[in-house]
Amino acid sequence: MARGSVAKVEVKSRISSAFGKDYIGEYDGKLYVWATENGERLQIAISMTCPKNPVGDVSTVGSNAMNFEDSAPVVQEKKEITEDEKKHIADLMKRLGL
Repeated sequence: MARGSVAKVEVKSRISSAFGKDYIGEYDGKLYVWATENGERLQIAISMTCPKNPVGDVSTVGSNAMNFEDSAPVVQEKKEITEDEKKHIADLMKRLGL
């Protein structure tokens, strides 16, 4: 079972409870809910992933706003391109005429 699978079930349950009758269901790996904007009823799709590198603590301002200024920055590891990969890229560019 993939990491976060059990947690996603719990989150799905909480989202379903929070949206009540506005919770539509799950389709193609996304959760769907109803929302209203300028009097128009819209569907919102929510994708859930379990990130490899968490963003850190996120403080809330008010009841619905999030402040990311104090959270730890997400640092992505820089991957060096190997000589074999460089040759492969050069070959593809040559074949594509780029």
